[in-house]
Amino acid sequence: MSSSEEEAEFDGGEGEEEEEEGEEEEEEEEEEEEEDDDEEDEPLTSLRKRKRETVNYQVDAGSNDDDDDDEHEESEEEEDDVPLASLKKKPSSKESSKSSSSSSKKKTTTSKKKAKPAPKSPTKATPSKSGDYSSSSAALYESGCKKGMLIQKLLCRWWYAIEWPVKSELPKSPPDKFDKLDGFEGVYVCTSGDKVGKILDLRPKEQCPSFQNFAKKSSKELKDLLLRALEEQKKALVEADGEGTPTEKEIKEDVKLVKRIKPEEADKEASKVLKAAKLKLV
Repeated sequence: MSSSEEEAEFDGGEGEEEEEEGEEEEEEEEEEEEEDDDEEDEPLTSLRKRKRETVNYQVDAGSNDDDDDDEHEESEEEEDDVPLASLKKKPSSKESSKSSSSSSKKKTTTSKKKAKPAPKSPTKATPSKSGDYSSSSAALYESGCKKGMLIQKLLCRWWYAIEWPVKSELPKSPPDKFDKLDGFEGVYVCTSGDKVGKILDLRPKEQCPSFQNFAKKSSKELKDLLLRALEEQKKALVEADGEGTPTEKEIKEDVKLVKRIKPEEADKEASKVLKAAKLKLV
């Protein structure tokens, strides 16, 4: 065999070997690509498991782990497996609590607006039936006696019907070392000497507009005085504020009420009330 033929055979052998090596390299590259594709197709949870297994293995070789870490990891894995769509659909607990609280507040406010307080019925003073009174004035007032009503209404406006004190009966000048007390006819105050500040009342007590003095009068006299006082009060009111005021209407109602009272019956009623209470007018 010639040298040229040997070289050709040698070159051909080398070429075959190179082709075989190239094919092997291609096969290895394809296997590596397939492995990479398989790894890419694996879910994240499996990859995390692999990493955790290796870490746990290394740690177990040196020390013992707590069970709490495993439970925490499992809960994280379960959270990873939950799809994002379901997480978006679930409302947060805070939002639900806020909505429930706001709805409850709205309900309470609407219920408060709808609920209106019931109108209170006017309380009327009922006459006492026990007959246990501390004084004669309490007996005639609280029993609803007509004479007691006449006395009570007359005491509220006596100055429209009675002059007291009578100016002609008062001293023309104040006593020595005394001055007039403004607003009180017949009353004086000491301004010098040892009795400075002392009050001197020269008004006649027998004519004083009090319960005791009025109770001694008959119901007829009380009725006449009260009607006179009501008429004078109405005149003064109209001059000051004009007609049609609420007070004028009240006065007119009182006039109608007083005119219906029968004096004789009112006197008998008053005597019965005082007798039952074992009280006397002093």
